[in-house]
Amino acid sequence: MYTYVIIDDEELIRKGTIKKLAPIADRITCVGEAANGARGIDLVKELHPDFVILDMQMPEMDGMALLPHLSKNYPSMPLIVISGYRDFDYIKQAISANAIEYLLKPFSREMIQNCVDEVIKRLENRTLLENQILTSEKEKEQACYDYDVQLLNSLILDYHVSSARMTSQKLQRINGSHDLMLLTLHFSRTSPDALVEEWLGEQGFGDLALYLSGSTSPDLGFIILFTAPQSVIPNEKLAAQILDSFIPWMEDQETSVCAGISRTHHDLSELGKAYRETTLALDQQPVCKSSPCWFAYAGEEEPRPIAWDKTEEFLFRIDAGMEEEARDLTRELFAWYADLPDCTLADVKYHCYQLSDQCRLILNRYLKNQTAVEGSNSMQNVVNHIFTLRDLEEYYLQFFANLAAMIRPQSVYAVDDIIEKIQIYMRRNYQKDLTQEFVSSLFCINRSYLSTLFKSRTGEKFVDYLNNIRILRSQELLAHTDRKMYQIARAVGYDNVKYFFRVFKKSAGITPEQFRQRHMGD
Repeated sequence: MYTYVIIDDEELIRKGTIKKLAPIADRITCVGEAANGARGIDLVKELHPDFVILDMQMPEMDGMALLPHLSKNYPSMPLIVISGYRDFDYIKQAISANAIEYLLKPFSREMIQNCVDEVIKRLENRTLLENQILTSEKEKEQACYDYDVQLLNSLILDYHVSSARMTSQKLQRINGSHDLMLLTLHFSRTSPDALVEEWLGEQGFGDLALYLSGSTSPDLGFIILFTAPQSVIPNEKLAAQILDSFIPWMEDQETSVCAGISRTHHDLSELGKAYRETTLALDQQPVCKSSPCWFAYAGEEEPRPIAWDKTEEFLFRIDAGMEEEARDLTRELFAWYADLPDCTLADVKYHCYQLSDQCRLILNRYLKNQTAVEGSNSMQNVVNHIFTLRDLEEYYLQFFANLAAMIRPQSVYAVDDIIEKIQIYMRRNYQKDLTQEFVSSLFCINRSYLSTLFKSRTGEKFVDYLNNIRILRSQELLAHTDRKMYQIARAVGYDNVKYFFRVFKKSAGITPEQFRQRHMGD
């Protein structure tokens, strides 16, 4: 029977979590509850639970302060972190503190039970591992090697580890006398670990090619290739020869594979850098290419800028909380990527990063803080481990739909009157190239009807209403900034400075320079 303590300032959440875990009460029992981190520390010290379930947001001492304390003082104790906030800083803190899982409220019974099952499995494995270490030198070496393999996975994924020193004699010897290269493998299905290890054994690589299954994704795997510093065959050529043989063999097993090759490194502590190189190499694959292939790291290349003609429409659908329309446009976007000549996965990722950041800025208007923008690190961390256009599409379909759903209840466009919606859009996007044709297409009405309806409802022509918004904003910039005239013109939506001067004088009765002289510092 394993014991746990739950630390959460909401009593209903504590009781609800305990209730959700009732079906596995024959294996675990809650020995204490705490409403804040400070009391939680006392309970852990007093009761010595096998694991802890804790919330991130609490009074007196929150999870951000509690996690480092537990990690330092109880480094082997598993943690399950729950929170109502989608903040990557929390996730990063949880990972560095050896947390089993990071759950967002509300979570289901199945989700928390799966987490606890994983905790029990880890506790059982740890007990087994500790027993093995005590038996014999052979078993001790195997246990150390198993530990080293887990450590290598952490090094590859650049997780925080206290030390990169190998504990097994086997890897100590190899690490001290060999260089290494990392081969990151992306399989068309779940990583066939046994098949890869079988092939490496048959090829006679023995200890000089270590295979690791991917811990972040079931379709990833890694080969650490150890090479002699004075090898006759250049390392890059050796890696290419291995893959030229391995990839066709995997095809015979009805599994396609794409591989990325790192540069040569001199120590296992550099595996995180090597993995970054392999992901950059894999990102150079053309999105339209589906045949098995490999890519060697050739240095970081600037992604190609992509201009999508439906960007403004897409951002409006997000801002309006139109979830289904956002999904449809996302599908259209990825179909468009697939038809772009010479488009690489890196180009797609970069464009999606830009698009998602624009969407997060929209969300940030509603949240009134920086959480949405900072959270983009979490998205990039996930996307870095995706290596097919199809998987990227699945991720972003959910991502953009979630953003739209979050905005929908608060959307400024949640009004019934179409002219009011259009006015809101014009006030929020006056700096862009707004035409009646484009705006009417956004709101699905005829251009001529928009012109007539807008004039009858507002008393102004569409273009006059837009110019008035722009001129008012330009007056603020003239009075309170030292920007040059062409900069102000572009900032409010005019590419032609002379046209800006003409519209400004017609509206204000004086030139922009005269307005600045009269109002500077007001």
